Amino acid sequence: MMKGRSSDQPTMEMDVQKNPWSRDRTMRIIIQDDTYRDVINWKSLPKSFLPSTIDITKEDICSESKAFLLMVEPDDTIAAVKAYIQEEKGISFKKQKLLNEDGGVMRDEQTLMSAGINKGSTLILRYTPITQIYVSTLIKRRFKLMVESDDTIADVKAAIQEKEGIRFHKQRIVYNGRQLEDDKSVVDCGIQYNSELTLLLRLCGC
Repeated sequence: MMKGRSSDQPTMEMDVQKNPWSRDRTMRIIIQDDTYRDVINWKSLPKSFLPSTIDITKEDICSESKAFLLMVEPDDTIAAVKAYIQEEKGISFKKQKLLNEDGGVMRDEQTLMSAGINKGSTLILRYTPITQIYVSTLIKRRFKLMVESDDTIADVKAAIQEKEGIRFHKQRIVYNGRQLEDDKSVVDCGIQYNSELTLLLRLCGC
């Protein structure tokens, strides 16, 4: 009979044990963060957000991606795997798309066993990239925001209202000397990692 792992043995940071009573059924799979390649092109993610690198061979993952290991069980559903990823990486369940090694989209209700996912298999993770930006005001106030690549300037204003309590309709956002329109995305406006926006306030009630 397989002995349980002793408490003084090191555990991998990315291991997730759903049920400690069934460790003999767990298996390790590879999650390939394919969105990281887009992030490299967009120059968006701060290092603190990027998935940690671990000892995976070149055959397991391409050099332009990131990967991490996950402990799962054969009867786990794709939805359960997404929940584990959200717990480990903070990537919203709703934002995730998992693909098999052939590029086919996995359905949430599928089990790993029914999808042919075995020990050492790779699932490809796609999601909307998140980036860190800064907002400064004329009174020397400066704060950080985390935004998604497809967020609009209206979304940024809503985030500022939530964080700072500044009413949406009072805000004007300026970047590189140009006032930004609410319906434009941060990518459309050329906003990248660590970009700094200037927040101006409307003094009238308009």
